[in-house]
Amino acid sequence: LMIGSCAFFTRDRTVSWEEEVPLNTGETIWVKRYVTYKLKGAGGNPMDIGYSPDWTEEISFEWKGKKYRYVGDADLMLLAISPLTQRPVLAAKASNKQWHWKHNYRCTTPHYVQFVPSADGQSWSWPPNIEPWLYGMTHNLMRSRDDVQKMKSRYTANDRRAQDQAWAKDPTTASSARIDPSYKSETCRN
Repeated sequence: LMIGSCAFFTRDRTVSWEEEVPLNTGETIWVKRYVTYKLKGAGGNPMDIGYSPDWTEEISFEWKGKKYRYVGDADLMLLAISPLTQRPVLAAKASNKQWHWKHNYRCTTPHYVQFVPSADGQSWSWPPNIEPWLYGMTHNLMRSRDDVQKMKSRYTANDRRAQDQAWAKDPTTASSARIDPSYKSETCRN
């Protein structure tokens, strides 16, 4: 019985929620997000164990009758519609979650990555730099998350703003809240 209950408490937990996302076109869509929470020890104290989100996430949505799905380890901050291609793109700060190191993404200025969907909307590639039309755009994907037990199944745009309010006011998160055209990663300055 004790072994069974320990196995129950050590399981990973996948949390999913719907999130209302206002687009740069004036439209609003709902996206579905999935994150797996794993039991991990805290830095400096491995016995301080709690659920933390895994770096791999999934987002899926429909736009203009087409389904899109991204699964990856980027710390997504923005979903926008390209005025050049009229297709959705995703953007992330390239240094978050050490994404740029894992994917050999060079040090760009600004140091963000733009994801472009394949024709089927199920795989994503990235150009060597983000396109200038993204400069200055603010995040529209939820950045701050509750503990695994407190996550809701649905977040309106107002819920997201309230959830991210304290996070967005923190000056250390400014480059993750808005695409800053002059942003350089600390790891790229040397």
